[in-house]
Amino acid sequence: MVSSNASSAGYHYFTRWARLVAAGSKQATKTALSGESVASPSLASTAGRPLPHVGPKHGWLRGSRFSQLGVRHFAAGGVVEPNPEPEAEPVVRRRGKAKKTAGRELVEDLYGALSLEPAGVDASLPGAGGNVFVNVDGQRHEDGRYRTFISKIKSEGIVPENRIVSDPVRTFAYGTDASFYRLNPKYVVKVSNEDEVRRLLPIARDLGVPVTFRAAGTSLSGQAITDSVLVKLSHGGRAFRSYKIENDGKEIMVEPGLIGGEVNRLLARYKHLHKKPDQYKIGPDPASIDSCMIGGIVSNNSSGMCCGVAKNSYHTVKNLRVVLVDGTVLDTSDPSSVESFKKTHASLLKSVSDLARRVQADTALTAHIKKKFAIKCTTGYSINALVDAPVDDPIEILKKLMIGSEGTLAFVSRVTFETVPEYPDKASAFILFPDIEIACEAASKLRASTEVSAVELFDRASLRGFEEDDEMVRLVKGLNDCGPTAASLLIECAGETDAALDERINDVVNLFKQYPCLTIGPTSDGGKQAKGQLSVDDYPFTKKADEYSVYWNARKGLIPIVGSERQTGTSMLIEDVACSVENLGKMSKDLIAMFEKYDYNDATLFGHALEGNLHLVFSQGFRSAAEIERFDAMMQEMADIVADKYKGSMKAEHGTGRNVAPFVEMEWGTRAYELMWELKRIFDPDNVLNPGVILNEDPEVHMKSLKQSPPAHDIVNKCIECGFCESNCPSRDLTLTPRQRITVYREISRLKAKPARTAVEEERLVQMTEAFDYYGNATCAADGMCQEKCPVKINTGELIKSLRAEEMSDKANASAMLVAKNFGFVNATVPTLLNTVNVAHGVLGASMLESVSKLLNKWTGSFMPVWNKHMPKGAAKLNREGCMSSPEETDNARNSVVYLPSCVTRMMGPSRLDSVEGSNHEMMLSILRKAGYNVIIPDGIDSACCGMIFDSRGNNAAANYKAQDLESTLKEVSLGGRIPIICDTSPCTQTIKNKLQDKMLGFSLYEPVEFINHFLTDRLEFSKVKSDVAIHVPCSSKKMGVETSFRKLASLCAENVHESGIPCCGMAGDRGMRYTELTESSLQHLDIPEGCCDGYSTSRTCEMSLSNQSGINFRGLLYLVDEATRPKADTGKQKGLHK
Repeated sequence: MVSSNASSAGYHYFTRWARLVAAGSKQATKTALSGESVASPSLASTAGRPLPHVGPKHGWLRGSRFSQLGVRHFAAGGVVEPNPEPEAEPVVRRRGKAKKTAGRELVEDLYGALSLEPAGVDASLPGAGGNVFVNVDGQRHEDGRYRTFISKIKSEGIVPENRIVSDPVRTFAYGTDASFYRLNPKYVVKVSNEDEVRRLLPIARDLGVPVTFRAAGTSLSGQAITDSVLVKLSHGGRAFRSYKIENDGKEIMVEPGLIGGEVNRLLARYKHLHKKPDQYKIGPDPASIDSCMIGGIVSNNSSGMCCGVAKNSYHTVKNLRVVLVDGTVLDTSDPSSVESFKKTHASLLKSVSDLARRVQADTALTAHIKKKFAIKCTTGYSINALVDAPVDDPIEILKKLMIGSEGTLAFVSRVTFETVPEYPDKASAFILFPDIEIACEAASKLRASTEVSAVELFDRASLRGFEEDDEMVRLVKGLNDCGPTAASLLIECAGETDAALDERINDVVNLFKQYPCLTIGPTSDGGKQAKGQLSVDDYPFTKKADEYSVYWNARKGLIPIVGSERQTGTSMLIEDVACSVENLGKMSKDLIAMFEKYDYNDATLFGHALEGNLHLVFSQGFRSAAEIERFDAMMQEMADIVADKYKGSMKAEHGTGRNVAPFVEMEWGTRAYELMWELKRIFDPDNVLNPGVILNEDPEVHMKSLKQSPPAHDIVNKCIECGFCESNCPSRDLTLTPRQRITVYREISRLKAKPARTAVEEERLVQMTEAFDYYGNATCAADGMCQEKCPVKINTGELIKSLRAEEMSDKANASAMLVAKNFGFVNATVPTLLNTVNVAHGVLGASMLESVSKLLNKWTGSFMPVWNKHMPKGAAKLNREGCMSSPEETDNARNSVVYLPSCVTRMMGPSRLDSVEGSNHEMMLSILRKAGYNVIIPDGIDSACCGMIFDSRGNNAAANYKAQDLESTLKEVSLGGRIPIICDTSPCTQTIKNKLQDKMLGFSLYEPVEFINHFLTDRLEFSKVKSDVAIHVPCSSKKMGVETSFRKLASLCAENVHESGIPCCGMAGDRGMRYTELTESSLQHLDIPEGCCDGYSTSRTCEMSLSNQSGINFRGLLYLVDEATRPKADTGKQKGLHK
């Protein structure tokens, strides 16, 4: 049963009251209910400041921390007793069990988040059921503080109104990260620089407004969400995207808005441009590196597959620049900043030093901390900082404490990494073992005796997924004959030279031969039954990138397998644990048994065996109280196994968040846990920085505010809301990202499916539906680039196009079909129209035309495009002289090519501002003739169209009509695909391939870059005719896998090739002309080096928007190739030599 009325108000009052009553203190009871603070002389002197006020002003219920009153940390159902004298050894005290959940109702809040109703709350307690502000999730009611906060930051000019989000669609969209929790922010404030944060934080502190920082939102533990104010990094222009590479690439200073993979590409470009001998990268290499941002990487102390502990954020960050809650900025790389901070914050630094001094004087606690951080551990704070740095260097301690603090201590505005070598020579082997313990024992020996770069472990469930991969079956002997307990290791070696690589490979091979007890093979008999006796020689290392990529791609594909097979309505959970490598095998078996016990039949274990780190992937529903109870029971047992039995980490690399906050004390012990609370009070005494994350008194917070995954549409039901897609989306900084489109559409679907909506729900549904029309639909480019990064390969653009089709009226579809059937007339009319507008450009000037077109665009509801000065002239008429119209006209079909000039290049020529002459199709014909080809241009080409212009609008019938007509023509003139076909526009090529009914014909269809690289490089002489050129690879070319070929071809024609760095320009046919804000937002990060005056692409419409936003002329790559080539002397001899 689901109740929408039950309130969890007063829960914390209740637990606090229970603790204090158990301590036998009447005054304490009174204090708990009144909100007054209780002094603690020992902590007051330690912290160097009075204890924080605890009361209605800020609603921080923790106060002086309850164990200071002589009471152990309370958990419902646990034992409450006075603290004993300090133990000689650190105690890892078990967390008390939460109260039984049986019989409790499921509570659904206004935004669809689910929790079990609170247990044992006295309705007479303060705050119970009311609207009093209490600084805990679900209790942060508006009592005037939020209105005052927003008013102040606007009136003081800190953040403009257009970067303050409060509408129901976008606040809901930001209510989730990659975890399974939902908290709806009251406001999202997009900050664009450090100064805005510096000025904003003191206001938040003074008003008691909690703030949570967010970068990419790919966190997995619920640390990037809030029901208060979400401070989101704005990415307008260069906001939070500055960087500086120093010391030949061995150091890089970066701001928090840069994506991790982007930083590595900057380092690679630096090496190339400056001709440096060595390549470097940042140490952390999380699986989300191409989506997560530096802010999150540092704040979560990210690591990854290859970096282990030694190269994680904690060990590779050299300097930080942080903003404290009082607005003070500290730059640890700037001596003047450090000296100033020492003067203004002497008390804080003394508290830090005193805390470190106490810890280092306690040999048992010091040993405990060192042991914990010998393995991967992101549970709690990085209190290894208290033992790793000298007690008289509080700045160094502070710097290290910030890493992994998840935005609860300060805001990180700049980071300097000491980079690590990226070795060019690599090799991998995929080895099967009959049992997971044997595999883990092998990993332990590899760690101790070799220099392997990475060792990934896979359990039997993982191997079942690999069995469906034909390439894996071909490369891995016995993969389809694995026994019930089989496991495997994927081992990577890397070397600075090929000789060094061979030496490391030999070390691995010799180790396996040295230990015959490490049985190799898919079954317990060493594979005898399946393949004969197997050895390490049956699983050789491969240096071939196309082979070892199969292994690593299979590893990346594990999450999609679980995600795509889960039941609709469930979420995909990824837990993240670690223990010593020596215990990894036993712990793995215990966890597998645990999943079997609780019927998680799809659970998969895999991870970084070299570091004892496992990822546990499984599906989980939160649709009933029983499902939540099962989840809680499983989490309790997981904590028992990992933290208690094996003394491991409940969170190895994903951060504590809300997910394991209730288990921090159990894992660390009370003494270490109290240290963490002291640190929180030192840096954030008013608890306004991401409260409830890392440290949380609620023993049930891990099973509250649970995100539903309601069915919405077959295209997107498998979405796991990880956010990997967002960095590829052209509208990500304008309206919504693909993840956000899906989550909002799910909410609309949930509200629509409710049999009886309340008035509030009805109002929300209307607001969200109306707002989604622009935020979700109109500004979606529907380019499908989100699919390229999606772990479960969802194309959100397909969802939007399906919605457009559903909304399309019969009249609109009839009009589109009329245009489709008379496309020859359109083709003939558009060049004349463009030439007329071009004449008007010359007579009236650019400003007049742009102003008029903007008015027309507004009056027609964005139907008419907005003109800009880089709009093209009309294309020259297609000159078919010397060309044929059918293969029968040539005596050498094997030296022929079918040329399909797209409708775009037939209609649009170069811009008035461009210096080049001629149209794109003229360049293509020139190149083909220089190569000695017989060119076939089909009859009726003037009416040909791939249908994309109709498809993107949702006119499916017209799109299919044109696509099928074109396919019939191409099939005939290419002799069923025996003659290659080239289309000169990449997006059109992709559209044709996608819509072909005869998929075999697609193998004969080429976009221009692919065709030239494949057929023409041995027929043409290339010269480097340009010094510097910029290239933009269209999203369609990326999806077709020709990005590398594009760069290679441009490099044949120019000395230096600079990539745009833009996943998609947002033009989407003509959508970017009708919604110009889409291309402006998408291209805000366009990176054109100074002195570069020429840009090239393979999509005429993309080139228009690129020119408009960059200030240089972008044109077809064929212009560059034609200028840079001449026929080879022996071209004539090569006629008929199709590859």
